[in-house]
Amino acid sequence: MFVCGATGSGKTNFVQYLLMNFKKKYKIPFLLAEFKGEYTFLQDLIDDLLIIRPGENFSLNIFSPEGDNPEIHAERLFDILKSGRFLDEQAEFSPQMERVLVDILTIVCKNPKIQSWKGFFGQCDKYLEDQRHKIPMVHQSLISIQNRIRRFAVGPLKKVFATRHNLKIKDLLNKNMLIDLSSLIRLGGEKEDALFFLNMVLKYLWDKNLTYGAYHFKGIKHVTIVEDAQYFAPKDLTSQTKLTTYLEDIALLQRGTGECLISIATRPQVSEEILANCGVLISFKNHMQRGFLCELLNLEEKNQDYLSILEEGQCIARVNSVKRPFLLWVPHIERHWIKRGDVNRKNKMILKHLKEQDIISLKENQTSSRENSQKNQKIQNKEEDITEYAKIKYFIDNLDGINENKDFNPNNYRKCPECFSIIKIKYKNCPYCGNCLADKIF
Repeated sequence: MFVCGATGSGKTNFVQYLLMNFKKKYKIPFLLAEFKGEYTFLQDLIDDLLIIRPGENFSLNIFSPEGDNPEIHAERLFDILKSGRFLDEQAEFSPQMERVLVDILTIVCKNPKIQSWKGFFGQCDKYLEDQRHKIPMVHQSLISIQNRIRRFAVGPLKKVFATRHNLKIKDLLNKNMLIDLSSLIRLGGEKEDALFFLNMVLKYLWDKNLTYGAYHFKGIKHVTIVEDAQYFAPKDLTSQTKLTTYLEDIALLQRGTGECLISIATRPQVSEEILANCGVLISFKNHMQRGFLCELLNLEEKNQDYLSILEEGQCIARVNSVKRPFLLWVPHIERHWIKRGDVNRKNKMILKHLKEQDIISLKENQTSSRENSQKNQKIQNKEEDITEYAKIKYFIDNLDGINENKDFNPNNYRKCPECFSIIKIKYKNCPYCGNCLADKIF
């Protein structure tokens, strides 16, 4: 889904109303990333909504693969750094910087003992000692790398990428989670830092979806919502470089895994991959690029004035299952602000509750598994008992030599449910108790 419209036209209100009603009907987790803190009040309206503020109550160890292949994680980490304009493609040492940085990232990601910034910079020094005489100008490449990456390790963003918290991102991907990126700005970060952080989160989401794959696909399993999508997947990014963001990759490649993407922007200046793969398009009041919006909405060009006269809360919707676009009106939701202390207090309560639920669920699964195991064992023992009794019965039946001696087959015998005698399967009535066995299934 793609939602666009001018500032104040009702985009955020629409998504808030959608989320509130969606969570009333479905127990599907979602991840919402935003800049302005406009969704914080939803913690009072949606059960178990965790509010994550990078650098304040959450930090991300970018070197930890969290169970994935360390080499692949290192390569993807480099791609994320590159997509965030960390490496200038026109720089003199870019090819060598790429080789050196990927080598070091791979070593650090493989060893849990050095998965930290201290370990990274220590490995840089060790790499210099080992490769000084093998790679020309490796010292300059390492200085350039350290200077560009230092902002994440020693600057104001150190709290985001260095401080350790008990929360792991992969443990949160099956929870309702709001990522308030405004904390990055308050710490002195920039737009590129938010892009880097969100791409790292989406990278772990990507890995999780790839692990589950498209097997037993039964619809939506997880929803990702991104406000101000023009910052994270701009239209001109792929025209300037060969790189894509994880937001584009989710829109293009992960629909079959049950991942749903909702992007919100003021204008349709987002990646063409996102626009081309959205099944629902919502447009609120907008004065810019009306011709392009009409094309996206399947709205006749002569009616493009409709986009300029929409009132607050009104929008035009295009759904693939409906031939023509139609008008929607979304009721206004009163917002209120939640203090930082209240957010942290409620987060702790939610995490405690979720942990208790996980423990109960684990115990139920263990109990169910144990009961199934016991049931299977009883069935197996019963079958073994019947087989043993059938062998005895067969031996007795053939003692006098009257019956023709044939190879023993336990399937020729069964157990009477009334007197529990072992009898031949050909009998319609039990010869011992007279019970009718014609319609009995054992």
